[in-house]
Amino acid sequence: MITLGIDLSLTGTGCVVMKGGKMTDNKLIKSKPSGGRPIDELNRIIKIRDEIEISDAKIAVIEGLAFMARNTTSLIQLSALNYFVREKLSILSIPFVIVAPTSLKKFVTGKGNSPKDLMLLATYKKYGEYFTNDNLCDAYGLAKIGHVLTQKNPKLIKPQQEVINLLKKQYEKK
Repeated sequence: MITLGIDLSLTGTGCVVMKGGKMTDNKLIKSKPSGGRPIDELNRIIKIRDEIEISDAKIAVIEGLAFMARNTTSLIQLSALNYFVREKLSILSIPFVIVAPTSLKKFVTGKGNSPKDLMLLATYKKYGEYFTNDNLCDAYGLAKIGHVLTQKNPKLIKPQQEVINLLKKQYEKK
């Protein structure tokens, strides 16, 4: 099964594709503001959304918004990007799950308040995948969560199982 992990960012959106739990592709979508008009902001968000390659994903896992952000303008733009991506997935009939940043950290490191460098280290130690970009690292963790959600009786440690139990409600088919 193909899973897609998406760590949305206005400056560097990370996307990771997995097949059978193994990474088959990754992409960092870089973006910079251009112009100060509202239409320029909208075009930037649409461009990021359009560069996310959905392909044959059977599930997409998106990191939820960090509401502690201090820059409200960026938070509003990131919210728009988040919903534009959800819309794209919905149109393509691809189920998606939203994972809180603390749940992603808990799944990968065992603790929900882990700093970025610990996420990078834990991803390397647990999965043998080395990233120099935290957005790609987070996207990898999200894709891994997607893979686990699609498995029957996966072997997980307690913090991972707690995260999966929370997310199953979003994923279970109605």
